[in-house]
Amino acid sequence: MQRIVYLNTFALAAMLVGAASAYSESIPYSVQLESRHVNRAPFWERSHRDVLTGFGNMYHATLLQVNDSDYPFRMWFFGWAEADCNPEWPGCDAIFHARGTGLEEWEVYAGKRWDGTQDPSTWVPVLTPQDKPYDAWHNGDPSVVLHKGRYYMAYSATGPNSDGIQFGGAGDTDGDLYCVMGAISDDGIHWQRTDKPLVIYEPEIGAQGDPKTDAFMHGMYHRPSLLFDKGRWRLWFDYWTERGVSMGYAESAEETFMEADFRVLRAGSEPLLPEWPNPAVIKVGKHYYSFADPAGYGEGWPGRQLAEAISEDGLMWRILGYLPPDPDTPACHVPSAALVHHDERPWLVVFYACQIGGKPYDYRYDRIRYMKRAIGNDETEPKPKEE
Repeated sequence: MQRIVYLNTFALAAMLVGAASAYSESIPYSVQLESRHVNRAPFWERSHRDVLTGFGNMYHATLLQVNDSDYPFRMWFFGWAEADCNPEWPGCDAIFHARGTGLEEWEVYAGKRWDGTQDPSTWVPVLTPQDKPYDAWHNGDPSVVLHKGRYYMAYSATGPNSDGIQFGGAGDTDGDLYCVMGAISDDGIHWQRTDKPLVIYEPEIGAQGDPKTDAFMHGMYHRPSLLFDKGRWRLWFDYWTERGVSMGYAESAEETFMEADFRVLRAGSEPLLPEWPNPAVIKVGKHYYSFADPAGYGEGWPGRQLAEAISEDGLMWRILGYLPPDPDTPACHVPSAALVHHDERPWLVVFYACQIGGKPYDYRYDRIRYMKRAIGNDETEPKPKEE
């Protein structure tokens, strides 16, 4: 598996009382907590229009702009098309694919054709779980990069771990096993997977986490965000820590992606950002932006909000604030960011999913939408949009 490198491990007590080195030594932890509650809505444009809907439970829509005059946009997303756990396909969660003429006009891959009517009963996944201890139940959270004419994907995978029994099943002794897998494709539809995970927490293999929740401290590597940057592969992911689900980091040489030779450089008790689940990272000019859906804004599912952070190197982060949900949904989660040219100008675009909610509360996501922000010459701190 990958080589694991931890850059100093501190005791939990020290993590709780000191400034968080995971942010930046120059930014006190208290300031970072305060900045999480800055409302960033004035910086963004939202149409509140559903670009994909009608499905059972779908989210994490990853966007790419490609050199195709007919369909200049590609999207990968995952979940349940028509019924819970996709009973027609192996495992449970699966990854689907769409092509678009614009940001709001999409056709979903349906095998021998493309569906433009948003009929999920016709949709065909492009990746479904395998029969492996770490990849048998869940395939999701696709992050895709177009590099030298090929598509590279990092995605989440889970399986029943070494005993072959899913968490909670009779006789289970080691819970589920989480990891980040990789794959490459020439067309975005047909994928060749890596033979082993890009990153996995090896102490988790065959070991039991919390018997009630399956949480495995410093493990459960999941929800990747992939970039090819400065001549190397850079991978951000989330994992379980003393401060909730936090953001870790790994790297690989350009030529060793399929060998899964990633080094984990930040994890353990030193995440890049504590409480930063579902991280999406995008480079805009000289800066990096990350979007996530951390807790800390109330109780239950609505207590998680979209949030934004900025960095000069992808390692030292400054939190900018949060983005409240659309008025017709209790919560918006699972962001994915892209830099696109649209309407004759560059935009930073963030796709997100809208939760159903209600009483009793329905955790499923039934709508995918996006927000956008125009990119100027200086992206250090963009100006709020004009009303």
